[in-house]
Amino acid sequence: MKKHWTQLPPGPNVGKTVKLAGITRHGKNRIHEKGDMWKVTGETDTVSFSTPAHGPWLCLESLGPVKDTRWVAISDDPDFTVEFVDV
Repeated sequence: MKKHWTQLPPGPNVGKTVKLAGITRHGKNRIHEKGDMWKVTGETDTVSFSTPAHGPWLCLESLGPVKDTRWVAISDDPDFTVEFVDV
C-alpha cells in the first residue's frame, strides 16, 4: 500500500524557502495573488493528479499576504520555475 505524502520522511528540501516565477498566464496570476515566496512543507516523487510534469514534487505554503498551498514540480512544472533561496 502506498503511503500518503504526509507519512513519508521529510525530503531534503523541507523547510527551505523558494521563489516562484510564473511561466504561463495561470502561473503569473497565482504569483500576483499569493506572492512569489513560498516555504517547502513536503516533498514526494509522485502526485495524485494528472499533469505533464514529472517529479520530484514540492508541497509549498505561501509566505505572502494570502495563505495557500500547492504542489509544484521542481524542474519541469508547466506553470512555474522554482528557485531555492536558502540553499
